[in-house]
Amino acid sequence: MRNHPSEGVFRWVRDERGTPSPPNLSEGDSQRRELRFGAKALVTNDDGVLLVRERHDDGSPFWTLPGGGVESGESLTECLTREIDEEIRCRASVGKRIGRCVYRHTSRPATTVYAVFDATLESEPEPNPSERIFDHAWLKPAELMSTTLEPVERFIERSVAETDGEPWRRHRATR
Repeated sequence: MRNHPSEGVFRWVRDERGTPSPPNLSEGDSQRRELRFGAKALVTNDDGVLLVRERHDDGSPFWTLPGGGVESGESLTECLTREIDEEIRCRASVGKRIGRCVYRHTSRPATTVYAVFDATLESEPEPNPSERIFDHAWLKPAELMSTTLEPVERFIERSVAETDGEPWRRHRATR
């Protein structure tokens, strides 16, 4: 069963923003961007929110929520379960969808719309370098790394609201 009618579908959209055009496009022309879909997990515990460290194509590191792109014929929850298993070698219980996060890639002409789900891990994360995951950290929203992807940082700030002075407890999960 699919969670969204466009799930697993890739399409090209015109980018009307004022971003620099690639060399083969003249100034003023719009760049065509691939529109992708994926799923991310908001996993929390007493230590904070789980973030994973990846690398951009140019090798620069960044922090993000675990998860990734939908493969053809895969539901969003199937995608997230697979991605968590691949990236941090954990089984996970995927809960309800709690929002979305839109990431405009800088290394290629693509934008990914991620559905974000509450999730609980059944074991400790073990980063998988073969999946380009090099580290993980449990961070409180006020302690996010400067290299956290901006849309992820905004999502965490919006979603993990202050509750009794402990902002990470709104979507609290056990390890």
